[in-house]
Amino acid sequence: MRLRNRARARVDSEHLLLLKGLLLWAVIGAAFLAAWHYDLLQRVWTGDSTGLSVGITVVFLGVASHGSWHVLRLSRALNHIADVRAAVTDEVMPEDRQPGRADALPDGCVSNYIQSLQTKARIGGPRALIDQGLLLDAFEADLRRGHELGWFVADLLLSLGLLGTVIGFILMLGPISQLDSVDQGAIRAALAAMSGGMAVALYTTLAGLIGGMLLKVQGFLLDGAVQELVRRTTQLTEVYILPALERRRSDATA
Repeated sequence: MRLRNRARARVDSEHLLLLKGLLLWAVIGAAFLAAWHYDLLQRVWTGDSTGLSVGITVVFLGVASHGSWHVLRLSRALNHIADVRAAVTDEVMPEDRQPGRADALPDGCVSNYIQSLQTKARIGGPRALIDQGLLLDAFEADLRRGHELGWFVADLLLSLGLLGTVIGFILMLGPISQLDSVDQGAIRAALAAMSGGMAVALYTTLAGLIGGMLLKVQGFLLDGAVQELVRRTTQLTEVYILPALERRRSDATA
């Protein structure tokens, strides 16, 4: 029982998702400062003559900031469903209150979903079965709104890294095809151009891989939060809200 209470306290901790998001940003910030201190970032940005590494960095920071806003939104939603559950459970709510009343619940996305269930039960008539499958799908789709951008940009950054690899090899092999003499100066210039092309290939690939992986980690956090929120909402409505609505309709038709 003690272990179960500890696990429940960890799950219901306020802004647990936000703390995970901040931990991810702390790792990103520490890696950024370390790379800046050892001149790795400057080497990547200046060694990439195409500018793809700088573009990947800017796009990553913008999309990661956008994902952080969704982390905050879902963190508030998880806190909200904890408040709703506390408001409808028998241990907190007096027996004379009805848990199906959405106006007695704190404002938020879950309360709006319960309001939609109330409307469906009222319009459907006394004998209609209250099925929340379609409403749950719409609820989940609304929670996932905006997450597709993060996954799309993560794949886009990987593609940009591969594009930089191809461009780098083109830049590396171009001087060899134009080399038509055995002059040492020409050979040295060709080798310098080849090293520059190799730098473009490696640096753009490195930037694309790191940016894509970090965005996928953030997307994993967001998808996990959506699944947890839908699971809690389903459990809450099936155990407390739907029986209250069915009982209310039965009392109205009696």
